[in-house]
Amino acid sequence: MCESLSLKIPASTANLGVGFDSIGMALNKFLYLNVQINNSDRWSFKHIGPNVEGLPIDETHYIYQIAQQVANRYEVTLPPLDIEMRSEIPLARGLGSSASALVGALYIANYFGDIELSKYELLQLATEFEGHPDNVAPTIYGGLVLGYYDPQTKVTDVSYIDPPRADMIITIPSNELSTTLSRNALPETFSHKDAVRNSAISNTMISALIQHNYELAGKMMEQDGFHEPYRQHLIPEFQTIKRIAKRYHSYATVISGAGPTVLTMIAPERSGELVRELKREFIHCRSELVTINVTGVESEVLYQRH
Repeated sequence: MCESLSLKIPASTANLGVGFDSIGMALNKFLYLNVQINNSDRWSFKHIGPNVEGLPIDETHYIYQIAQQVANRYEVTLPPLDIEMRSEIPLARGLGSSASALVGALYIANYFGDIELSKYELLQLATEFEGHPDNVAPTIYGGLVLGYYDPQTKVTDVSYIDPPRADMIITIPSNELSTTLSRNALPETFSHKDAVRNSAISNTMISALIQHNYELAGKMMEQDGFHEPYRQHLIPEFQTIKRIAKRYHSYATVISGAGPTVLTMIAPERSGELVRELKREFIHCRSELVTINVTGVESEVLYQRH
């Protein structure tokens, strides 16, 4: 019998509104990994489809590097693996492609190393590698997740709220935007006055989301002062998307993750009209309706006869 591990790992949108490095939501676009032991002494990768073109096929691969770090930490040896990889998540677009790959690597190490990590431990590891929980927490758990990573104790605490009962539209520009470039656009320090202001906006946004008051939540989301003012110049389409979305009475239009993808939250009865308008207006972008993922990673072990 030959066993293989099949993983379906959701995309995510992070920095949600005023939730910089702390609030993220899982989306129903997926990274698919099929993993099985091979008869050689090395790992190999096979990439299918445009979103994974150009990735390494040897042991310089990010998934291999992370999986080996986990194996070393828990003092286990991983067998040589063949990994088939297909992705609906475009790279470097602010939809958590690297977080999905990271989580995939953790699940692979956990299964083939027979480590028996709990979901809580997987989250702790993922956040330690990533530095913040806003992409990895929803990727693992699904839904809308708030989290804080304490770099001193290396402990991540998370909290969950009901995902919005609203439609999401993502507009994905054709160009990549590196996280490094996006990070470098941010200020080093914040005044006390600005910190208080943004904290108040964030608290109000979270409370409004809990109450499913999307008008108020959206109003707060669009007043982010943590990253959007400093990054929007990197996304030429951003202001026009926001203006068009407002004509359709959207709740909010914000940068997804570090960009350049733009996320719009809108009432279900108006989403179809808006996404078609955006498709017409931005022919060099991909505008689409996307639903919120509530399951997180789906993992299945398959057995095949040789």
